[in-house]
Amino acid sequence: MKCEICGEREAVYTCRLCGRRVCGDDYDSVKGVCKVCSEAMCEICGRQLAIGYCKYCGRIGCEDCLIQVSTVEYVCKDCAFKYRLKH
Repeated sequence: MKCEICGEREAVYTCRLCGRRVCGDDYDSVKGVCKVCSEAMCEICGRQLAIGYCKYCGRIGCEDCLIQVSTVEYVCKDCAFKYRLKH
């Protein structure tokens, strides 16, 4: 089976988040995920895929690490604490 990202090399790993079969070049062995998921990983906890970014610090975060403050805006828990925002 060929890598689902590059389509060229043999797939030898399976991403633990999305299930893609990928080659060694498209796999982040430290995180155990494919390159696509690695780039979309929460920058705060590093465990889940991000859903948005903090309007203050700009980090991308998952639903556990972000607080939705409007229909389109999020604040990370760190900035909420730092700026004493109510949630």
